[in-house]
Amino acid sequence: MEEVKPTRAGLVVWLYTSKYINKLKRYGLIHYVSKNMNYAIVYVNRDEKESVSKAISKQHFVRRVEDSYQCELPKTFEGVLDQVTALAVKKKEDESARLVF
Repeated sequence: MEEVKPTRAGLVVWLYTSKYINKLKRYGLIHYVSKNMNYAIVYVNRDEKESVSKAISKQHFVRRVEDSYQCELPKTFEGVLDQVTALAVKKKEDESARLVF
């Protein structure tokens, strides 16, 4: 089963004030707004991400714009348990090797 890359990309927009959140709606879908920490998560089309990021960063109420890597994280946990147990065994072997010397 091939993993299909999503067509959306996330941007973290750090703001000076959350007063101008409605102006961000013209650039993409606002997923989350933190009024306490003054940032917003905005989803935009992947092929337009660079141009939208530059346009948003030019706004007077924006402190900076960062990429959000939430879309690139795997959504399944296949094989994770095997990797964790292998790492635990390796760590236990390393600790026992240190005690021997």
